[in-house]
Amino acid sequence: MTSEVFISEKVGEITDELKRLHLWKPLQPEWVTDFEKKIVSTEQDFLEWLQFVYLPNCCNQSVIAPKKFIVPQVVEFFGEDARKGKLLQLLIELDSL
Repeated sequence: MTSEVFISEKVGEITDELKRLHLWKPLQPEWVTDFEKKIVSTEQDFLEWLQFVYLPNCCNQSVIAPKKFIVPQVVEFFGEDARKGKLLQLLIELDSL
């Protein structure tokens, strides 16, 4: 299997976990169309950015770019929330791909 397939499968697992935790949003917020100007300052902002910006771009990388790791941001916004332990583990696994 190619790395793109592994990444796509991992993104699917992360999506499932976000849904299981009731963190998945049914509608895209308006700011997503101009996300470069959005200041992500709350956990809610981060979850929206993760769902509507980061994860879709993980699967659509047609250009080789330097790897940007997500886990440092996850730790910053989730802190010690043990409820999100599996989500953190899945994102660590995504970073390793």
